[in-house]
Amino acid sequence: MTTEHRAFADLPFSVGQVVRGEPFTVSEEDSDHFERGTWLDRAYPEGDVPEFPDTLIEGFHLLSLLDAVARFAAGEAAHDMWGLNYGLDKVRWVSQIHRGDRIVPTFEVLDVQPKDGGFKVLRRCVYTVEGNQVPAMVADWWTYALPRGEFEKGRHG
Repeated sequence: MTTEHRAFADLPFSVGQVVRGEPFTVSEEDSDHFERGTWLDRAYPEGDVPEFPDTLIEGFHLLSLLDAVARFAAGEAAHDMWGLNYGLDKVRWVSQIHRGDRIVPTFEVLDVQPKDGGFKVLRRCVYTVEGNQVPAMVADWWTYALPRGEFEKGRHG
């Protein structure tokens, strides 16, 4: 595993790079906030589906954490650029994650393409429950990276 690129200009050379983020857990309070914020509590007022364990974390909750978890993994590496969400190609929830599980995130750069003074960057984002061999979630996620100052000038929309 290598460390994350350190500058905007290095993005084209980052293909193949893998960054391991800090393990994290999702608490019951986190799940409750997600359910309220996404109206799941309104959509399913009767509560959880009886067939599902109470501790099971909603897949879209895990997906919604990608931006923050990727930022934590990048640390100071992204100090000279903006990263905007560009979309997802594929997301799979392969195995369950429960509240309290230690989730290990990894991010591998699969592709970098020039676009309007910036770069589209495709990363494979994987969450694995610590101690498991099989990943729990795999997402191929595009971001659009621009050098700091460019977005603020209104050149990109």
